Amino acid sequence: MTARGGEAVPMQTRPAGEPPATILVDLLNHASIEIAAGSSRAIAALHDQFDPGTEVFVNFIPGGDWRVVADTAAALRRGGFHPVPHIPARSIPDANALADFLARLTGDAAVDRVLVIAGDGAAPAGPYASSFDVIATGLLAQSGVRSVGVAGHPEGHPTIGDAALDTALLAKQDAAARAGLELFIVTQFCFEATPVLGWLARVRRAGVAAPVRVGVAGPATVATLVRFGMRCGIGNSLRAVRMRPNAVGRLLGKSGPEDLFAELGAGLAAMPGHGVGAIHFFPFGGIADTGEFIARTLARLYQDVGQTP
Repeated sequence: MTARGGEAVPMQTRPAGEPPATILVDLLNHASIEIAAGSSRAIAALHDQFDPGTEVFVNFIPGGDWRVVADTAAALRRGGFHPVPHIPARSIPDANALADFLARLTGDAAVDRVLVIAGDGAAPAGPYASSFDVIATGLLAQSGVRSVGVAGHPEGHPTIGDAALDTALLAKQDAAARAGLELFIVTQFCFEATPVLGWLARVRRAGVAAPVRVGVAGPATVATLVRFGMRCGIGNSLRAVRMRPNAVGRLLGKSGPEDLFAELGAGLAAMPGHGVGAIHFFPFGGIADTGEFIARTLARLYQDVGQTP
């Protein structure tokens, strides 16, 4: 049994009062995964573990070459996957470079969905300091992109307060609407559901209506996940995990984030209109382990709901 994948279910189609197991089945059946640009091994591993049509996000490492990202997206498209490349605003030197990048993506790779992030680096390489700046250019829609993703921060941001983050999300939502783009959100990965559920309730109250993919770290070693967690600013989740010693082996070890899923399913079942449509996996421990975890978890959940895959 391979892992499933596909576009997130739009917010307005989510029925109220779903059982937690049913919610999780749906979220995992629409799961996406992330790979590094230029990795032929990752693409080969995807074919072994994930169904055609799965959304595969392509990292753009700071200092990298957008041509490599575009080539990776094209290889994914030829392999039957749905590429969703990252566009890091601060790494784009000028409008010509952005236009060239988009032309490459929407050409051979037939990209119609992208994830725009600010990217690392204190100083932008060009005129784009934030994802809002890229969306506001209008170049995405002009190139043929129809849907744009932005980042969500359930555990906050090291230098930006929650109120400012919420205001920025609303501004991106408005800018996407003006450009004729559908907006979606991909959250940072967390090791517990509480910050995700709290953030989700807060941004919905603020008026953010975009569908959400909840970021989850795939199975990996403790050392690997702690390293990536601290780099991505999710110290609160890491500290909470350390206070739950019986869960550490399951949550951070090779058996995957079962506890997080159980908490997330229960929390979403109690939150009508939550608008979460999928899980997005960060496969720090490898694509094969992540795919096997998804397939194993789906098999168990199907038993819980009395269905067959």
